[in-house]
Amino acid sequence: MSRISKRKLIKALKGEYEEKITKSDMFDMFRNPPTQEEWLRGYKKWVEEQTLSTPLSVYEAIENAGKKKRRRKKNVNN
Repeated sequence: MSRISKRKLIKALKGEYEEKITKSDMFDMFRNPPTQEEWLRGYKKWVEEQTLSTPLSVYEAIENAGKKKRRRKKNVNN
């Protein structure tokens, strides 16, 4: 998960946080497009920020730690 400040997180949750992009910034992106190498580097960084830093199995184990296992009743007839 990417790291952001508490203030930015609260604004984002409220829907108030947006990075301002001006028209000149937008046109600069088209005038100087990133190379394939730069784009891949940025994409890999974005993927790392968006994925879990801990394997999913660890989170599942934490979730299941507090759950009690049900005991099965023994079948008396058999």
